[in-house]
Amino acid sequence: MIKMKQRLASVGVLLTMATMPSMAFAAATPIEGALDFLLDLLTNGLARTAAILAIVVLGYLAWVGKLAVEMVGKFILGIVLIFGGAALVDLIIAAAS
Repeated sequence: MIKMKQRLASVGVLLTMATMPSMAFAAATPIEGALDFLLDLLTNGLARTAAILAIVVLGYLAWVGKLAVEMVGKFILGIVLIFGGAALVDLIIAAAS
């Protein structure tokens, strides 16, 4: 008897959610907004400043003769992945579809 009531309640909730799609999709909006904010934070000002500082560090290392090719490759690859991440994801999605 209890299981039957739980099933009916579950079906009722599902039907209610199906008839109110705006309410069902509204729950994802705050999460999406927070993730967009985080993406903007990490790819705009903060990431640009970090990339500039990394290049300055590479310059100082080159100046004192301590620059390694492996380190330069890592810095450049990191900068490319940070700023080109959105374009890379778009390319992967386009190739998959």
